Amino acid sequence: MSINQEIENTHLTKRVALIIYLKSVSDQYKLRHYGDIVYFSKKMKYCILYVNRKEAKDVKNQIVQLDFVNYVEISPEEKVNLDSQHIEGQLVKMAKEAEKKLQLEQEKNEDQMQ
Repeated sequence: MSINQEIENTHLTKRVALIIYLKSVSDQYKLRHYGDIVYFSKKMKYCILYVNRKEAKDVKNQIVQLDFVNYVEISPEEKVNLDSQHIEGQLVKMAKEAEKKLQLEQEKNEDQMQ
């Protein structure tokens, strides 16, 4: 069972992240009215705001209309597959790729030594 399915079966409030791109870094404080700011990047001028999943589209529409906001998107976290078999498969694939790369580097070093 995936983590998302386990969360659906609990009494916890379902939340989703909105990624909000701002025109000015000082305007991030005005967004606290809409939800909880969990991350803010001064360099990239964006913040991540958590809101209730049921209200996400309405809040997004309200925030888009603010004059200090460039763009708003809902986080695509629902599309992330957190199933343990999927993650295990990815780890095995990455390990094989790393072994091949290491083997090629070792062969290259042996050729240079000769």
